[in-house]
Formats: sequence, C-alpha cells, structure tokens
Amino acid sequence: MTRSMKKLSLAMAVIAWSVTAAFAQSFGISFGSLEVTADNAADIFGDGKAAYDLNSNTLVLQDGFDYHLSTGFVTIATGNDFTVRLEGNAEMAASVDCSDNVIVETEEPNALKITANISGSALKCPNLHIGRNVTLDLLSRNSADDKHALDCAGELSIDFGTLHAEVTTARLAVAVQRLTLSECYMQKPRGGIVNPVEGGICFGDGIAAKQVRLIASGTGIEENETPPTQRVQKVCENGQIVIIKDGKRYSLTGQAL
Repeated sequence: MTRSMKKLSLAMAVIAWSVTAAFAQSFGISFGSLEVTADNAADIFGDGKAAYDLNSNTLVLQDGFDYHLSTGFVTIATGNDFTVRLEGNAEMAASVDCSDNVIVETEEPNALKITANISGSALKCPNLHIGRNVTLDLLSRNSADDKHALDCAGELSIDFGTLHAEVTTARLAVAVQRLTLSECYMQKPRGGIVNPVEGGICFGDGIAAKQVRLIASGTGIEENETPPTQRVQKVCENGQIVIIKDGKRYSLTGQAL
C-alpha cells in the first residue's frame, strides 16, 4: 500500500469514527451532563432502573428509579412524541425541559413524582398526555413566578389518570391553554377553570391556583376542605369589580392591578 493510500485510508477511518460518534450522541436526551447514547441506552445509569428504546422513542423507568440533579436540566429533544413508560413507581428531583410532546403511560397503577430544582419548572413540554392508571405528581419549590409545577404550552389531556401539581412560592401550579379530561375530574380547585389571562388553571374567580388535583373518577377521596384563611373581598371601584385578596387587588380575570 502506497503512502498516499495509507493517508486516504486513515482519513476515511477518522471520518467514519466521527460519524459514528456523532450518531451515538444524536438521541437528544440528557440527564444533566450524562447524554443517552447507543452505548448506554439499554441501561442508562448502570443500575437497571432506566432504559431508552430508540425505535419507540420511549424512556422506560423501573420500580425504584430515583434520580437527583441539583442544578441544570433533564433535557429531551428527539423531534418526535416522547413516551415515558412506568414499570413501577419512579421519582426525579430535577427540572425536566422537553421540547417534544410527552406521553406518560403504564399498565398497572404506577406513579411518577418530579420535584423541581432551582433551575426551572418541574415539567415543561408543548403538550402532555397522562394515560390510564398513571399518577403524575409535580412539585416546584421556592421558584420564581414564571416557573410552574407543569408548564404546558398547549394541551393537557388525561385519560383515567391523576395529576397532582403544586408550587410553594410561585403563583400558578399549572400553566396550560387547553384541558381535556376523560374519566377524571378537577378535585382542586373546585370549580376551577383554565383562565387565558393567567394562562393556566385558576379558581372560578380567576385567581391563580397554587395547587391542582385532577383525579381519575372513582379513585379519589372526597375532601371536606377547610375554607382558606386568607381574606377575599369583592368591591366595586369606578364601575369595575375588583377582588382584594390578602391586601392585593385583582381584576375578575385574575390579573393583578
């Protein structure tokens, strides 16, 4: 083999390695600095608790999956609808930022709990579907007002599933534009609505809800909730109804005045 042929062969090998390496990193899923690749997809963390199937674009979480990320994001950007399948109860202490529509599914009743870190909302995605027998529990603690337990730009749909969403310091637990419920109901806030001004689930008078519970029919325990201790007044000022809650003034649509 001549020297020029050896150089050509070496260059082709480098190109082939580069293409292979690039392909290995092309799944578009990362847990902080850990990227999901062809090498680790079958057992992402090496403990048998999480796997990714490229053909079905599905993240499979086994019972006992428990992932913690203090800062940064779990990022998902595969370019297609992304499915999370629960094979048991799973937890994440992380902010999940997904540019794909998300589907959460399970066969037997299982729960996924996501508690946001300081980086963002617990779960952010364009559209979210919660399948049958799924309980999705989202909590955002000590976050700014533009963060939520669920930040869903489009539609939230639930089919005989359950969503618990709560923020402790932010104003709005569930940011969403459309809500579709099948075989489930809104337990909290009672009489709640999707308020387009607030851009999410609010009380009937338009005030943002910090806690949201959407419950599968026949599975929720009815609550005798204690009336809230905060003072709420409705007054008429210059021909306009103004809601005063804990000293703050809001319009009927929930917009701060």
